[in-house]
Amino acid sequence: MKVSFRFDKEKGWVTDVPDRSKVYIKDSIVERPDLFSSNEHLALAMGSCTSSDVISIFKKMKAEYTSFRCEVDADRATEHPKTITKADIHYIIDGNVTKEQAYKAIGLSLTKYCSVSILARRGGTALTFSLTLNGERLSNHLAPEQAVQTS
Repeated sequence: MKVSFRFDKEKGWVTDVPDRSKVYIKDSIVERPDLFSSNEHLALAMGSCTSSDVISIFKKMKAEYTSFRCEVDADRATEHPKTITKADIHYIIDGNVTKEQAYKAIGLSLTKYCSVSILARRGGTALTFSLTLNGERLSNHLAPEQAVQTS
């Protein structure tokens, strides 16, 4: 894997990979409140990585979801280095998915497959997850290992 980017005095950091969509990253020099910061990109990466895993595991389970949404609520340290200290990944799933299937897929993702969230945990992020299944909030702020135990 290789990525590259350049600094644009008006846009901030811009990816510079031919034939790929451009990604703009907020910079402290260029005030662009419409852009995501590096830590916001990390939160997005955690959410998208685990969501892709969960959907892939659902496919193998033949669990049919009709909608899937993910929200990541993260806190940053107030002092440098301003790392993400705490993150809760909230899965909002509708469809023909049992709570056992959801917990199993989430647990496998967060403890075995999602490299981004596992790396964040190894770096000191207190990672939890929450689950809303078919409109019912089933759990709040569980540790990833609790998903494995619940399934």
